[in-house]
Amino acid sequence: MTLLHFKEWKFLVDPEKTSAEYSKIKISGTESCNCNNCKNYVAFRDHVFPKSIIELFSNLGIDYRKEVEITYWEKLENGFHYIGGWFHFKGKILEGKKCNEPLPYGNGSILSLKEIQKNFSIGFDEGKAMTLFEDQNDLIQLEFSTHIPWVIDKKLESEH
Repeated sequence: MTLLHFKEWKFLVDPEKTSAEYSKIKISGTESCNCNNCKNYVAFRDHVFPKSIIELFSNLGIDYRKEVEITYWEKLENGFHYIGGWFHFKGKILEGKKCNEPLPYGNGSILSLKEIQKNFSIGFDEGKAMTLFEDQNDLIQLEFSTHIPWVIDKKLESEH
Protein backbone atom coordinates (compact mmCIF):
# COMPACT_ATOMS: atom_id res chain seq x y z
CA MET A 1 0.00 0.00 0.00
CA THR A 2 1.17 3.49 -0.89
CA LEU A 3 0.31 6.84 0.68
CA LEU A 4 -1.01 9.23 -1.96
CA HIS A 5 -2.03 12.90 -1.66
CA PHE A 6 -4.30 14.62 -4.18
CA LYS A 7 -5.63 18.11 -3.44
CA GLU A 8 -7.26 17.89 0.03
CA TRP A 9 -7.45 14.07 -0.01
CA LYS A 10 -5.06 11.55 1.44
CA PHE A 11 -5.36 7.89 0.46
CA LEU A 12 -3.74 4.60 1.21
CA VAL A 13 -3.77 2.95 -2.23
CA ASP A 14 -2.69 -0.26 -3.92
CA PRO A 15 -1.97 0.71 -7.54
CA GLU A 16 -0.63 -2.76 -8.38
CA LYS A 17 -3.87 -4.50 -7.34
CA THR A 18 -5.91 -1.79 -9.07
CA SER A 19 -3.91 -2.18 -12.29
CA ALA A 20 -4.26 -5.98 -12.09
CA GLU A 21 -8.06 -5.62 -11.82
CA TYR A 22 -8.16 -3.26 -14.81
CA SER A 23 -6.07 -5.71 -16.86
CA LYS A 24 -8.87 -8.30 -16.44
CA ILE A 25 -11.53 -5.95 -17.87
CA LYS A 26 -11.94 -6.54 -21.59
CA ILE A 27 -14.41 -3.73 -22.32
CA SER A 28 -15.59 -0.71 -20.35
CA GLY A 29 -19.15 -0.40 -19.12
CA THR A 30 -19.60 2.54 -21.47
CA GLU A 31 -18.33 0.61 -24.51
CA SER A 32 -20.74 -2.21 -23.74
CA CYS A 33 -23.65 0.24 -24.14
CA ASN A 34 -25.12 0.91 -27.57
CA CYS A 35 -26.66 4.33 -26.86
CA ASN A 36 -25.38 7.35 -28.79
CA ASN A 37 -24.58 9.24 -25.57
CA CYS A 38 -22.07 6.53 -24.60
CA LYS A 39 -20.75 6.27 -28.18
CA ASN A 40 -20.09 10.02 -28.15
CA TYR A 41 -18.22 9.80 -24.84
CA VAL A 42 -16.07 6.92 -26.10
CA ALA A 43 -15.27 8.88 -29.28
CA PHE A 44 -14.13 11.88 -27.18
CA ARG A 45 -12.70 9.97 -24.19
CA ASP A 46 -9.02 10.65 -24.94
CA HIS A 47 -9.71 14.39 -24.51
CA VAL A 48 -11.92 14.29 -21.39
CA PHE A 49 -9.40 14.30 -18.57
CA PRO A 50 -7.03 17.11 -17.56
CA LYS A 51 -3.34 16.24 -17.42
CA SER A 52 -3.39 16.26 -13.59
CA ILE A 53 -6.19 13.66 -13.60
CA ILE A 54 -4.38 11.41 -16.12
CA GLU A 55 -1.37 11.57 -13.79
CA LEU A 56 -3.60 10.76 -10.79
CA PHE A 57 -5.08 7.78 -12.68
CA SER A 58 -1.56 6.53 -13.42
CA ASN A 59 -0.59 6.82 -9.72
CA LEU A 60 -3.76 4.95 -8.70
CA GLY A 61 -3.45 2.20 -11.32
CA ILE A 62 -6.66 3.27 -13.14
CA ASP A 63 -7.06 2.66 -16.86
CA TYR A 64 -9.07 5.71 -17.97
CA ARG A 65 -10.39 3.78 -20.99
CA LYS A 66 -12.24 1.37 -18.69
CA GLU A 67 -14.78 3.52 -16.86
CA VAL A 68 -17.62 1.72 -15.11
CA GLU A 69 -20.31 3.91 -16.60
CA ILE A 70 -21.15 7.42 -17.68
CA THR A 71 -24.32 9.34 -16.95
CA TYR A 72 -25.71 11.90 -19.34
CA TRP A 73 -27.32 14.83 -17.51
CA GLU A 74 -28.14 17.51 -20.07
CA LYS A 75 -27.29 19.49 -23.16
CA LEU A 76 -26.06 22.91 -22.09
CA GLU A 77 -26.94 26.25 -23.66
CA ASN A 78 -23.39 26.52 -25.06
CA GLY A 79 -23.91 23.25 -26.99
CA PHE A 80 -21.72 21.11 -24.74
CA HIS A 81 -23.05 18.04 -22.95
CA TYR A 82 -22.92 17.69 -19.17
CA ILE A 83 -21.94 14.16 -18.19
CA GLY A 84 -20.51 12.28 -15.26
CA GLY A 85 -18.92 8.92 -14.72
CA TRP A 86 -16.97 6.81 -12.32
CA PHE A 87 -14.05 4.44 -11.81
CA HIS A 88 -12.86 2.29 -8.92
CA PHE A 89 -9.50 1.77 -7.30
CA LYS A 90 -8.16 -0.24 -4.36
CA GLY A 91 -7.52 1.70 -1.19
CA LYS A 92 -8.84 3.69 1.73
CA ILE A 93 -9.65 7.37 2.16
CA LEU A 94 -7.61 8.70 5.09
CA GLU A 95 -8.46 12.40 4.78
CA GLY A 96 -10.75 14.56 2.67
CA LYS A 97 -14.42 15.12 2.10
CA LYS A 98 -16.45 12.25 0.68
CA CYS A 99 -18.45 13.20 -2.39
CA ASN A 100 -21.77 11.58 -1.53
CA GLU A 101 -23.44 13.81 1.02
CA PRO A 102 -26.55 12.39 2.72
CA LEU A 103 -29.71 14.40 2.23
CA PRO A 104 -30.93 16.08 5.45
CA TYR A 105 -34.31 14.40 5.03
CA GLY A 106 -35.15 10.83 4.06
CA ASN A 107 -32.94 8.50 2.10
CA GLY A 108 -30.50 9.37 -0.63
CA SER A 109 -27.54 11.61 -1.16
CA ILE A 110 -26.30 14.40 -3.36
CA LEU A 111 -23.07 14.27 -5.35
CA SER A 112 -20.68 17.05 -4.30
CA LEU A 113 -17.57 17.25 -6.47
CA LYS A 114 -14.53 19.54 -6.36
CA GLU A 115 -13.76 21.59 -9.45
CA ILE A 116 -10.26 20.79 -10.72
CA GLN A 117 -10.44 23.09 -13.71
CA LYS A 118 -13.24 24.84 -15.58
CA ASN A 119 -15.86 22.22 -16.51
CA PHE A 120 -14.12 19.29 -14.80
CA SER A 121 -14.83 18.15 -11.22
CA ILE A 122 -13.94 15.08 -9.18
CA GLY A 123 -14.77 13.39 -5.89
CA PHE A 124 -14.19 10.20 -3.93
CA ASP A 125 -16.16 7.91 -1.65
CA GLU A 126 -16.13 4.31 -0.54
CA GLY A 127 -18.26 2.39 -2.99
CA LYS A 128 -18.54 -0.28 -5.61
CA ALA A 129 -21.55 0.74 -7.72
CA MET A 130 -21.64 -1.49 -10.79
CA THR A 131 -17.93 -2.27 -10.34
CA LEU A 132 -16.17 -4.26 -13.04
CA PHE A 133 -13.63 -5.53 -10.48
CA GLU A 134 -13.64 -9.20 -9.48
CA ASP A 135 -12.18 -8.40 -6.04
CA GLN A 136 -14.64 -5.93 -4.54
CA ASN A 137 -12.88 -5.40 -1.19
CA ASP A 138 -11.45 -1.99 -0.22
CA LEU A 139 -12.82 -0.06 -3.20
CA ILE A 140 -12.92 3.69 -3.56
CA GLN A 141 -15.26 5.12 -6.16
CA LEU A 142 -13.82 8.05 -8.10
CA GLU A 143 -16.63 10.21 -9.50
CA PHE A 144 -16.19 12.89 -12.16
CA SER A 145 -18.28 15.37 -14.09
CA THR A 146 -17.40 17.33 -17.20
CA HIS A 147 -18.73 19.08 -20.29
CA ILE A 148 -17.91 17.57 -23.69
CA PRO A 149 -18.80 18.38 -27.28
CA TRP A 150 -20.92 16.16 -29.49
CA VAL A 151 -18.43 14.58 -31.92
CA ILE A 152 -20.30 11.71 -33.61
CA ASP A 153 -22.68 11.89 -36.56
CA LYS A 154 -25.57 10.32 -34.67
CA LYS A 155 -28.32 12.11 -32.72
CA LEU A 156 -28.38 12.66 -28.99
CA GLU A 157 -30.48 9.88 -27.42
CA SER A 158 -33.09 12.30 -26.09
CA GLU A 159 -33.63 13.72 -29.60
CA HIS A 160 -35.15 10.57 -31.17
